[in-house]
Amino acid sequence: MDTSLPGTPQARIGIIGGSGTYRLPGATVRATIDVDTPYGPPSGPVTLADVAWRTVAFLPRHGGNHSLPPQKINYRANLWALKSLGVEAVLSSSAVGGLREGFGPGTFVVTDQLIDRSWGRADTFFDGTSADGVSPAGVQHLPASEPFCPSLRSQLASALAAHDLSYVPQGTVVVINGPRFSTRAESAWYVSGGADIISMTQYPEPVLAAELNMGFANLAFITDSDTGHDGSDPVTADAVFARLKNAQGNVLAVLKATVAAIGDDYSPRPLMDQEAVRRIMALPAVKEAVTGR
Repeated sequence: MDTSLPGTPQARIGIIGGSGTYRLPGATVRATIDVDTPYGPPSGPVTLADVAWRTVAFLPRHGGNHSLPPQKINYRANLWALKSLGVEAVLSSSAVGGLREGFGPGTFVVTDQLIDRSWGRADTFFDGTSADGVSPAGVQHLPASEPFCPSLRSQLASALAAHDLSYVPQGTVVVINGPRFSTRAESAWYVSGGADIISMTQYPEPVLAAELNMGFANLAFITDSDTGHDGSDPVTADAVFARLKNAQGNVLAVLKATVAAIGDDYSPRPLMDQEAVRRIMALPAVKEAVTGR
């Protein structure tokens, strides 16, 4: 099903850059596009660039200068914008904290499960939003037992192994609202609930991608040990960005290798009714969000 906007350049693979990843150094830029959506503006312009001989759509999650805090990111606009450009597979990078032994700083994690502890975020396209001339998408319920695409996760893991980087092939991420970090009591509670790592942005991205029948996988880089369960100092923003700066070469190398490995035959899991997705993508793109009625 083609839900892309007519007359716009196309890319089958999208990359959402996390903290520290605001551009794709060395990539040949084909176009930079301001995409209007039914939900307001995305985090910034979408860059179409050649990566590993493929055109990808790149969008920095926090904006080009890290101007958007996690609770203010327009996640729906970001995913709708990528879908409108033809994206079927989304790769995400993110900075996370480690919560338990085996998930120490400097380790990559290919996340496979999430626990949502955020609040107030618009986390579904199927909220009754409608517009004149477009049939309502109706009530839809997303199967979410596997929120991250197994096929794309496998490609990320293979790329990490090929670059001989320290990584964990699966992990559960708990997502907090931010922008503050956790208290010691909260951190201990998340561990007791099964979380391995902690993030402020890995919800609702995966489920929004799935609602639009896009595959989604996340490359998490552990920058800290959160509140210091291993005897280290509790996390600070300065420490996070310093470690991210040193890791950027590896993050970009893994993303590039994964882009190269995604075959032309890749097909995302059809978790949502395709006609419902078509109706969401048919909503008119405007400067301000359309109101539900």
